[in-house]
Amino acid sequence: MGYVSGSTVVEMSYIMPLILLMFVLIIHTVFYFYDRAVLNGAAAETAVLGAELERRHGAEEENLKEFFEERTSGKLILMTNPSVAITRTDNKIQVTAMVQKGRFELEVRQRAVIVNPEEKIRWIK
Repeated sequence: MGYVSGSTVVEMSYIMPLILLMFVLIIHTVFYFYDRAVLNGAAAETAVLGAELERRHGAEEENLKEFFEERTSGKLILMTNPSVAITRTDNKIQVTAMVQKGRFELEVRQRAVIVNPEEKIRWIK
């Protein structure tokens, strides 16, 4: 049987909390970047869908918000309940998604240009 000296036990009692703290910080960082990627993707998809719907027949903001919520529901780990704001200009749709938990705050903005290729083709002819 091997015995551990008392100094080893004391040293480990200082080192183990630091190792556990580093592990928790790494996990929180990974969750933060995962949530950021999910929000970024959902905002981009919503912006592109909004631009496509606007080009065809006019997008309704409530439908776009529902689409965004569908894309993010149950997928966020660290921060839940995102809020979304959709703004429309003459040729752009901007989706701003924001989520907050404690000191962590994350805001993502995505834009999509509303293109009208039919008008350009008619103008060329």
